[in-house]
Amino acid sequence: MASNSQRVAAFFLAALFLLSTIATTVYIVWQINQEEGGIVQETAEEKAAADALAQQQDEPESDPNACSSTPLAATDPRTLPTTTTASGTITELRKIDIKEGTGAEVQPGDCVAALYYGTLASDGTKFDGNYETGQTIEFSLNRVIQGWTDGIPGMKVGGIRRLEIPAAQAYGEQGGGDVIPPNADLIFEVEVIGTRQAQ
Repeated sequence: MASNSQRVAAFFLAALFLLSTIATTVYIVWQINQEEGGIVQETAEEKAAADALAQQQDEPESDPNACSSTPLAATDPRTLPTTTTASGTITELRKIDIKEGTGAEVQPGDCVAALYYGTLASDGTKFDGNYETGQTIEFSLNRVIQGWTDGIPGMKVGGIRRLEIPAAQAYGEQGGGDVIPPNADLIFEVEVIGTRQAQ
């Protein structure tokens, strides 16, 4: 039979084991909570960084060819062109000034505000334009068909020019959707309302 001292020692060891087990469990739980808190905090920091990056990506990059996105004021509607076809195939860009402008001269790469009327050179079918509405558009000469890039510089504000554009300087073999067939020569009448350097 165990003596009292042995019983006290066994009880003491059992109590010590129990306390150390509880302490270890409490420490592990505390560590898990700390790590979860750290993970949540890290995730919040990562989320903030990701949100900032997404916001930067949503902001438009500075584009040297960009024109204003501010709507332009309407002008009076214009009389439709009288000549909307060409006799035969257009082999090179032709520029015919109908009216000389008196304002600023359009430079290559400028942003141009204009009214225009576009037709198929073969039969005069209109495919696009804003002459009838008087609602000007603004575009960069670096972002239009080659016939406009080459044909509009040199015009002055207030001027009107007829552009006879061969298919190779328009929409070429692919055409322009449902309205411009492949290999179509085009005719545009363009009136320059304003011009400025790209931003």
